[in-house]
Amino acid sequence: MNVTTTIELDKGEPDTSMIPYDLVIKATEEIFADENGRNQGTYWGYPCYAGNIEFRQHIADFLRQTCSVSTLTFENIFITNGVSAILDQLCTMFLRAGDTVLVECPTYLYTLDLFRDHHVHIVSCSTDEDGLILDSTFVTDILERKKPKMIYLIPTFQNPAGFTMSHERREQLVKLSVKYNFIIVADEVYHLLNYDKNDHPKTFASYHNERTVIALHSFSKVLPPSLRLGFACAHQELVHAMSQYGMIESGGGASPFVSGIVDRILEQGLLKKFLDEKLCVEYSKRMQVLHDELMKTFSNENITCRQPSGGYFLWVKFNDTTVDCDQLLVIAQKHGVKFQPGRLFAHSTKAKAELVNYLRLSISITDCDGLKEACKEDETALRIFSDPHRKILQRGGTEGLIIAVLKSLGPLNYLYIWHDNSGQRDKTS
Repeated sequence: MNVTTTIELDKGEPDTSMIPYDLVIKATEEIFADENGRNQGTYWGYPCYAGNIEFRQHIADFLRQTCSVSTLTFENIFITNGVSAILDQLCTMFLRAGDTVLVECPTYLYTLDLFRDHHVHIVSCSTDEDGLILDSTFVTDILERKKPKMIYLIPTFQNPAGFTMSHERREQLVKLSVKYNFIIVADEVYHLLNYDKNDHPKTFASYHNERTVIALHSFSKVLPPSLRLGFACAHQELVHAMSQYGMIESGGGASPFVSGIVDRILEQGLLKKFLDEKLCVEYSKRMQVLHDELMKTFSNENITCRQPSGGYFLWVKFNDTTVDCDQLLVIAQKHGVKFQPGRLFAHSTKAKAELVNYLRLSISITDCDGLKEACKEDETALRIFSDPHRKILQRGGTEGLIIAVLKSLGPLNYLYIWHDNSGQRDKTS
């Protein structure tokens, strides 16, 4: 591998080849050429606090077309400067220092920092392939004892784990939110990146009639991230409350000029076309290549890796729990590959320790050739030594290890051996 070139599997953002410059340029030129719009100040002055009404209605129409949400109107849409900005606002509106917030484990790493900034009590909740586990323990030990004010989750093509929360669990969680009076904040930035167009559970925007659900969406994963534009879907009373937030009243609604650009792309049906014909097609190819190459290199014996049908991320578990992905990253970077170690996506010390043999890989910024190169098995590849009949690398022991290779490796310059001797994990000696 050419170590002068870095293969970036760590970033969750589109690469330049996936940005529709032509759509943005055309829409921007149309705004400048719109004399009627200039005279009316449609996108040149302060909009109403929730955002331009026409734009909000076009978003509702877009969700009706792409997500089958038939009951949304502009009154359920609040324009934001992206998901992070509105999440910070919601924390200020609904939380106080010391309040309990529930998150999935694993979860988006930077959201943890945001919650810490608000000095709330973060509780990590278990997940599986169907999302958040809502069993009796969750109800009695967490909802009834912890009394959370908010739960933050990424229900569709989750970051980092790639799972999609089942329809049954979504329904159950909404009912629990009503019964136990907590806000569901559903971060749905990957919902539109559904590669094969198979039916997946409905967006949390579908629950907008409930006063406990706020679905957050962003254009940053499907249009240039620099636009910094998104929207929240919720009951109109919640939209009104967000509109009365002090910063919104003082500064006006979010990004009126950028809203005009995206509005034209939406209204003309160009975003849906770009999603269907470009983004989802290319990302689907990349996800398939990355998954296949990983399994070819490591096999089911050494890793567990479920292939999602959308989103950006593959979540990889090394079946040998003594593999430390923080140490693996150090080696990988020397050979031109970056990824995110699993422990970064956990809050508690215990959860971090449980995710040390996990890593997250992104397909968003590297093309298929780069993904193949990143997984290529050469002299720098990781080998896992294990013996089902005995522990290896025990104190006072002498080991004989045989490495099978397809071709000569040439002179052996160095050999890294990882041995967990902390005494804290199940396979330590």
